[in-house]
Amino acid sequence: MIGKNYAYLTKEQSLLLKGLAIFCILSHNFFHLFPPITFQNEMSFNAEYVSQFLNNFNWPNIINCFFSFFGFYGVYIFIFLSGYGLTKKFQQISSSPFYFILKRIAKVYKLLLFSIIVYLCVAPEIKFKGLLYVLTLTANFDAVTLYAACGPWWFFALIIQLYILFLFLYKIISKDAFHIIYILFFSFTVAIAWNDCIGKTTLLYANALGHLPEFCLGIFVACYEDKLSFLDSKKFNIGALLLSLLIIITAQISVYAFILSFFFSVLLFLSAYKLFLSKNNFWIFTGKISPFLFGINGFFYREYFVNLAEQSSSVWMQNGYWLLWLLINFVFAVASYKLFNWKKASPAS
Repeated sequence: MIGKNYAYLTKEQSLLLKGLAIFCILSHNFFHLFPPITFQNEMSFNAEYVSQFLNNFNWPNIINCFFSFFGFYGVYIFIFLSGYGLTKKFQQISSSPFYFILKRIAKVYKLLLFSIIVYLCVAPEIKFKGLLYVLTLTANFDAVTLYAACGPWWFFALIIQLYILFLFLYKIISKDAFHIIYILFFSFTVAIAWNDCIGKTTLLYANALGHLPEFCLGIFVACYEDKLSFLDSKKFNIGALLLSLLIIITAQISVYAFILSFFFSVLLFLSAYKLFLSKNNFWIFTGKISPFLFGINGFFYREYFVNLAEQSSSVWMQNGYWLLWLLINFVFAVASYKLFNWKKASPAS
């Protein structure tokens, strides 16, 4: 029996998923920069990438190839959790809906500004023109400027776009559960038409239009979770896991499965979590510091450790540099997290 206070994901479960997702993202952002370089079907589709992956996917390069090829899928669980978390918070507000959204956008922009300050202090090369695109949230409108300053920062503009659309999407989905079908149909139809008519899909998947399904799924689950008890059933999650794996594997050879793969990567994460994972304090804490890990990982001594790994002939040394780089980023993210939360931790005067 599902009670009135039932939640598909608790706060701790959401944080755990964020922790796992950010680990995948950071590992991808490290390994895909040095040999064996394995390109991935992320912003656009190329059926030849899977052949390259299979040729390189052998011992002892398994860790490198796996995260290079699949690690980026962690991004889409963040999009789902953003829709889910925004909806849960929005349902509890007493202030203006527009103030609610502006406050959330300001929080994201504050993280961006903090990341830029750190970037100006430690990045080996400052790309001022690229920073202008990032600050104005316009980098995502051109494939040339998408990674202009710091590769992972394209996500800032994407998530702010989705926040801007949130009130409109929430109104549609909360009015009738069936409306989620219309949104998914619209999104996938646009993606197919874009691929067939325009070809290059980078601008689609760098912006909100390309990721409405994952974001709207989060809104939908948060709106109707008391009626979605089957999402916790073992049979459903086994089926969702197997179907998601099939879609993601097929996505490497079929452009139409590729269009569905971002949505199904979310189902893969969620079903795997429900089936195999339990509470883990390390991943929960990693989820708490994930904003800072995301903000700095694209420049925080990454080039230095990537160069060391590239110069090393030992895969084990390369993996060691990866772990050391993760540790350094983790320590800085913990310090940043404590700095941002020291007032909350201080006793009231």
